[in-house]
Amino acid sequence: MKPNVTSVETLYNSQVPTGEVVLDEIVRCLRTTRFIAVSDLAALMDVKEYELRMTLRMLTGLSPRELITRWRLLQARDLLRSKAFDSLKPRSARLTAVARRCGWRSYRVMLKVAQRSRFELEKEL
Repeated sequence: MKPNVTSVETLYNSQVPTGEVVLDEIVRCLRTTRFIAVSDLAALMDVKEYELRMTLRMLTGLSPRELITRWRLLQARDLLRSKAFDSLKPRSARLTAVARRCGWRSYRVMLKVAQRSRFELEKEL
């Protein structure tokens, strides 16, 4: 059975519910929590991790970890575009603030993840 793929970008940018209960709950959890792991997401949704993985894979073609990573990268991109942290000098302090806000230990980790994911984050720097 081929998954009915819904992109993370579509979920991230959407202001209206998708109509898919699981996806809508995941989006709600991701929007209202700052740091989140797969186990946290499953606990917030009151489901088993295994069920979450299987359902998400079927709906999006992604694992929960991939979805969370892409979500965090989209958050970082939007924060960098918004210029919310422009007052922080030097540049590394700004990047560190954005990275930590999105759940990474450092901006170097964030950039490495973006590079591995082929996510265009460098343009925003």
